[in-house]
Amino acid sequence: MAACSGDGDGDGATSTVVAATDPAADETTTTPADDDTVDPVDLSTIEWVPCTDDAVTDDALECATLAVPLDHAAPDGESIDLALIRAPATDDRVGAVLLNPGGPGASGFDFAANAASTLQSEMGLEAFDLVGFDPRGVDRSNGLRCLTDAEIDATVYLDSSPDTPEEQAALDAADGQFEEACLAKYGDTLRLYSTENTARDMDEIRAAMGDETISYLGISYGTYLGAAYATLFPERVRALVLDAAYEPTGDSIVDQYTTQAKGFEDAFDSWAEWCQASPDCGFNSADVGSDFDALRQQLDDSPAPTADGRSANEQVMGVATIQTLYSESLWPVLGNALRDARDGRGDELLSLADQYMEREADGSYSTSSQSQSIIDCASGLDPAVPDDAEAVIASLQEVAPRFSEGVTVDDFEDSCALLMPSVEPLALAYSGDAPVVVVGGLNDPAAPVRWAEEMTAVMGSTARLVTYTGEGHGFVLTSTCVTDIEAAVLRDLELPAEGTSCDPDPDIPRPAWWDDLPVPAGVDDVITSPEVTLALGITSTLAYSEIRQSALDPDAVFDAYGAVLEAEGFTELGRPSPFEGGQQVVYSAPDGQLFSILAITTDAYDDPELGNLGDVVPDPSKLLLVLLNLPA
Repeated sequence: MAACSGDGDGDGATSTVVAATDPAADETTTTPADDDTVDPVDLSTIEWVPCTDDAVTDDALECATLAVPLDHAAPDGESIDLALIRAPATDDRVGAVLLNPGGPGASGFDFAANAASTLQSEMGLEAFDLVGFDPRGVDRSNGLRCLTDAEIDATVYLDSSPDTPEEQAALDAADGQFEEACLAKYGDTLRLYSTENTARDMDEIRAAMGDETISYLGISYGTYLGAAYATLFPERVRALVLDAAYEPTGDSIVDQYTTQAKGFEDAFDSWAEWCQASPDCGFNSADVGSDFDALRQQLDDSPAPTADGRSANEQVMGVATIQTLYSESLWPVLGNALRDARDGRGDELLSLADQYMEREADGSYSTSSQSQSIIDCASGLDPAVPDDAEAVIASLQEVAPRFSEGVTVDDFEDSCALLMPSVEPLALAYSGDAPVVVVGGLNDPAAPVRWAEEMTAVMGSTARLVTYTGEGHGFVLTSTCVTDIEAAVLRDLELPAEGTSCDPDPDIPRPAWWDDLPVPAGVDDVITSPEVTLALGITSTLAYSEIRQSALDPDAVFDAYGAVLEAEGFTELGRPSPFEGGQQVVYSAPDGQLFSILAITTDAYDDPELGNLGDVVPDPSKLLLVLLNLPA
């Protein structure tokens, strides 16, 4: 149903827009090291070079490759190259922190390209290299590609409840296609793409970096990978952070099928309750759940067309819904996408589904969905075939009626048997004495807190469980409380107290003076667009904000605001240019808070770092204005 993904698609990462309120900010988003910092001591045998990968826009990052054995049992045999990326230490180097965002199959390279510098600065890890890598079988590290992009496109959103002979024929043609293609291309080497072998690759990275021990931050499935490393190499662990813990190996057969289904059912109910109570939700009504079900039937009968010639059927709707339930910040986006689909416009639903499936606009896919299946099989993480499928279906329908609709006995099969012999999962058991923090969310749709409790139990006497009471999946850089705890473990080897719990960050309140802000001539009304704020990385816990547009140029906007603000007691602090296409004026408000106006010009709308704003701004011909307030 749903991968344990850290996706992270930047979720929780500090917003460039919010961070830009520093009036002394440089013209790039990279802050240079202070003059008194010490160059890191690099004892590794890895040759780090400037990155040339298109995914890397931060000049502070460095890239490398490392050859590792394809089969660790035959170290002198065939090798594969792992793609590495790091934010190098900018202070006296203590060591390295390896990063993994989950999946299995998610790109650790992309995750680090987007988040490593932010993690380093926000968590006070300047004395550490933060190292991301694509695990074996993922994208740049011998990425597993059994099917072509065109073949995936033809099968990815097939109607799983066929109503016509054509829909049934398409399903029949796709049955077994992936497995046959994988065996033809990779043969019995598929068994080597396991979690255990990836953990052994991690030790190769540690050794090549010249470090006796390694620290680690893993999210979602990345927690199982980190725990596997600690199980295999207990003496090599310096500190371990396991965020949104994934530990399914002790589940019963019923648990294997119902755990995530119930998690997403509960998350959906929370979303529906919010949408029903919020007039700002695009799908708001007196009965959101019933309207959702009706729309699903509508899209089954008549898929909504999209601009690229594809369409959004009920399968697309389901995948898009799962994508948005990973993060509360995406809830408003789901409401708007459902509203549009009901009105016959499927673009937003399809875009959300494509994000989950990691499909680019040019029709290319990452290896995520293909490598996930193989890694699961090679690691023994695939669910078992139940002896009593009817009983499992009954349990599913009881705890997750919406997310089990249409499941039949025929849906239970051992697809791994077509790829490789059965594998027992690695039993986790850490015997070392390094500090370990395990974080579980009480409302996590993809990883129940039960898994975090079970992982804590097998990670030894130095493991501490932290519970997060908010919504979502993956909490570093989303919760200040969680981030501070994880930073203390990685940086200072300090564990939290037993029984520690973290609540969500509070929203930044609307300041009393906001209602008196001028709206100069030529500045448009407030835009309510969750798509724009999401693209910019703005959340209500980072800043109070408004979005407007204007046909004026930035200087004219700033001068118009300034003429009134200074008379109201606002003091201008500076006019930085935080990034190309962004100009800003920053004020100290009368109560000491910071107020900022950021103008983003139209030539920056296609910048991926700004979420491709051109796709979501109401008028792509006008300047985008972001008004922000942060407590000083």
